[in-house]
Amino acid sequence: MNMQILTRNEGLVKVSQRNESKEVTTTSLKVAEFFNKRHTEVLRTIQNLECSPEFRQRNFASAEYLDKQGKPRPMIEMTKDGFTFIAMGFTGKEAAKFKEDYINAFNEMHNFLNSEQLSLIAQFNKALLEFEQASDIASQAGRTLSVFGRKIKPLAAEKVATLESQLQPQLFGGEA
Repeated sequence: MNMQILTRNEGLVKVSQRNESKEVTTTSLKVAEFFNKRHTEVLRTIQNLECSPEFRQRNFASAEYLDKQGKPRPMIEMTKDGFTFIAMGFTGKEAAKFKEDYINAFNEMHNFLNSEQLSLIAQFNKALLEFEQASDIASQAGRTLSVFGRKIKPLAAEKVATLESQLQPQLFGGEA
């Protein structure tokens, strides 16, 4: 992740775009504010996480923010997965609400995946794929027909005419 200087007035989540994909990130400062915790406590929690080095590297990065006096202070920028990892360990009213919302979101996703709506989407995607494949076949057939009409047919017709004239007996004493 890039090192960035952020101010306190941003929301809990920041959406940034890299290449073709959008990334959702937040910071330790925003997490502390959201869960009504001291920022130093959130930094300590992140520092003491019992996760793999690979997970830590993918999901947490050192950054800075400017405090009210304009001085740079340390914070951690984190991905959605990093945020979820630490938030699941928090206690308190806000943490409980987050965990419930997280569970409810998974239940909604489960229900959607098992719903008729997904079946309809799957049918639509299949029909769209079949349509695109048929269009590709028709386009290829059109290109082949065009090549046949411009190149192959005239050469074949000329060869047939030449051979036909050689097969015809010449009248009035001509050569065959």
